[in-house]
Amino acid sequence: MIYEKYFQKDFDEIVKSKNKDIKHLLNDKNYLISGDFYGIQKFIFEGLSTTKASQVLRAKSAFVQIFTNYIAKYICYKLEISEEYILSSNAGKFEIISPKKFDLSKIQKEINEYFLKNFYGLSGVSICSIEFDGRDFHNKEKYRELRDKISKEVEKQKYKKFDLVNEKNYVLEYDKNINNQNLCKICNIRKITDKNCDICNMFVQLGKDLVKREQIIYSSKDLGLYFGEFETKIIIDKKLKSYVKKDKFDTPMTFENLAKNSCREIDTGIEALAILKADVDSMGNFLKDSDVTDNFENFDCFSKTLDNFFSLYVPKIIREKYPYTYTIFAGGDDLFLVGAWDEVLELAREIHKEFRKFIKNELSISFGIAIAKPSHPISHLADYTEELLEEAKGIDSDKNAINLFRENVKWKSYLETYEKLKEIFDEIEEKDINTSFLYRLLEVIELSKKVKYEDDVLSTIWKSKLSYSFARNMDKKYFDILGKLSKEIENNPSETKMFLSEYIYKRRDK
Repeated sequence: MIYEKYFQKDFDEIVKSKNKDIKHLLNDKNYLISGDFYGIQKFIFEGLSTTKASQVLRAKSAFVQIFTNYIAKYICYKLEISEEYILSSNAGKFEIISPKKFDLSKIQKEINEYFLKNFYGLSGVSICSIEFDGRDFHNKEKYRELRDKISKEVEKQKYKKFDLVNEKNYVLEYDKNINNQNLCKICNIRKITDKNCDICNMFVQLGKDLVKREQIIYSSKDLGLYFGEFETKIIIDKKLKSYVKKDKFDTPMTFENLAKNSCREIDTGIEALAILKADVDSMGNFLKDSDVTDNFENFDCFSKTLDNFFSLYVPKIIREKYPYTYTIFAGGDDLFLVGAWDEVLELAREIHKEFRKFIKNELSISFGIAIAKPSHPISHLADYTEELLEEAKGIDSDKNAINLFRENVKWKSYLETYEKLKEIFDEIEEKDINTSFLYRLLEVIELSKKVKYEDDVLSTIWKSKLSYSFARNMDKKYFDILGKLSKEIENNPSETKMFLSEYIYKRRDK
């Protein structure tokens, strides 16, 4: 069984998925239809004002899945086949088996028109199909070829976005007579109709429903999804809800209030947000080189189980232990979270630990984390955190890194150094350490980095500076920890800076 090979058998039941029985759906001649929602980050963040962001961010992320689910069902409706032909639909992607050939161009045109009209081409969904023999799903070589072929076809479709070359009228039509008084304060694109524009009003309502305990059922028409007069139920289930902290009015808590709940168990600490982006390393190469793509059953079980870890298990952890965290996106093989900065750092360490428990093989996960005031533009923070994640993944061929406090290190060395330094600083009474000494340590660390990474001989003075500063600022009873501290600064200066920066942030006045 593929589950036992790659995942821990006794891990939380919430991640386990059942294989879909598809034998009765396959013929000698079939068509595999694939859909891909592209430009997700632009769709969620572009133009969004920070003050209103919490009202709609989770809703826009959930809408990505709602839309792909709807389009998958719409294709089945147009093909006049049962929805059981939908193989999968998660993380903005879907796949359908079709027993008959069908011209998808008309559906693609409807999708294009929808995104051009409502979102001005910032994002969209591409659909494509390939022919295959039903026996290919259970043949190792054939199924691998099939997966490679559909992946290439999906990529090819991304170069034909909106097919504007063949469009006679490709000028975007924006709302007319917009001014500062009637411009929607959420999207900053469309004209206000009632408080906000129609689309943002829909997202605000969806955001409110996502924090409710009870299951919500929409008609697709209520969400503006009514292609070819096709209407279907949209069920707001656990995966779509994920986790978002709500306020006393049962609406998503603002980012400002999330920040105010930083360091809530201590009397000090800055009030700020942490923005976390993470995803599994080298997933494409892993799928290509492993037996996961040997047949449909393996691929289906692996991809759905991995998706469940991010879309169900991580939100469960957040709900139970890290309540002042806001899930923007959790699914597929990646995460995007924002919340009280100290909670998010603890959560990152726990997610990494739980992922190592969850998966047996060499797969790892890298993180990019930024810390900022809640007034900072969320769209900029999204781009910046993406850059941090890319830097983390560029550390070496094995990846498995964390980028935090402008330092990029391997998870292993970060956690080892964190535990050693935590033990050292736990020995020191709060009243016996002053902030100026901590900032002097940061200066010493920068010198140590120059010695280690640049062979700067002049910076070797850091040890003398450390000894002098320690003697001037610390009680003699702590002198036995000087050697331990010096060792960490010498061997792991970047990791030490990460620990110390977090420690200082927790000591600063609120």
